[in-house]
Amino acid sequence: MRLRPGGGERFFPAHRVGRVISARRVEGGAETLTAIERSTFVGTLGRRASKLRRRRAGGIERRARVSIALVLAAVALYGCGAGGDPGREVKSAVNKTLAVSWGRYELGLGSQHLFPPTITVQGGRAAYDFRTGLGYEFLQFQSRSGSSQTLYYDYEPTRFLLAPAVTGALPAGKAWISAPLTGPGAHRVLTAQAEGLAPLLLLDEVAWGPRNVSAVGTRVVQSVPTQEYRVSVDLATARSVATKAGRRGIAAAIEQELEATPSGQVAVLVWVNGPGYVGKIESEVPGSGLGTVSFWFLSYVKPYTGIGPPASQVVPLNSLARDGRSLWAIATGS
Repeated sequence: MRLRPGGGERFFPAHRVGRVISARRVEGGAETLTAIERSTFVGTLGRRASKLRRRRAGGIERRARVSIALVLAAVALYGCGAGGDPGREVKSAVNKTLAVSWGRYELGLGSQHLFPPTITVQGGRAAYDFRTGLGYEFLQFQSRSGSSQTLYYDYEPTRFLLAPAVTGALPAGKAWISAPLTGPGAHRVLTAQAEGLAPLLLLDEVAWGPRNVSAVGTRVVQSVPTQEYRVSVDLATARSVATKAGRRGIAAAIEQELEATPSGQVAVLVWVNGPGYVGKIESEVPGSGLGTVSFWFLSYVKPYTGIGPPASQVVPLNSLARDGRSLWAIATGS
């Protein structure tokens, strides 16, 4: 079983989906009615208009009550936490999030350079096991012609698997491309791209290399009050911890970031929700072409029974005739 757009898995959250409102047009006009009918017709319209105004007023009032409730909830949740130690608050939330097994989240990319300008990345959705490093994700994107495609990719501790969104990109009988994240044949830029498409990289950086943590304020993320923090990460420190911990893929990704960051630091925004988990995390991944990566967590308890593709359907990236094209170009036919 695999995560799929639609079906049981909702791709976009409800607040992003516009509602289609149909309006009925009254056939004929008041001038076609008799005097009595006209009076009745106008009176009915007046009553409907009055009722509509009351409904709108009630809706505004309800929305105001909801907004006030959210603010009060935020104050109740963070009135004490925001005045405490920001570093302790963020560390606790990151550690609590990393301790879960399956986390589900939505992914957003801003100002990315993985794909050409003719492709617009609409977003993604994933399930990721923080304890084993296994993950199952998809990205949806749209071409300039209006056609939509879905790119599936899986994470394993030492390799990245990707299923091209176009047919004919691989030899007959093959459906997946395998790229090593560590060891011989691994490419550091691709490792940074792959690791940057999962939240573990940013969470590890915040856990391992926080140099300064400041509270930004209360923010509502997908209708949930959260406390926003800005974390300045020392990449050299984070890389050192990753190396000592034997996290070679993460260490290589941070090394790529360091090479592209003269200051040696990167800013990560962290939103902590009421239960004390990371509700959202966002940052650039320098040197990767990903631009700004955002992860919105949807669940911390829902397991996912995904399985990887059979070995017979997998072809190594280094065995393909690439003609200078990147993995992403092959996968999208661009």
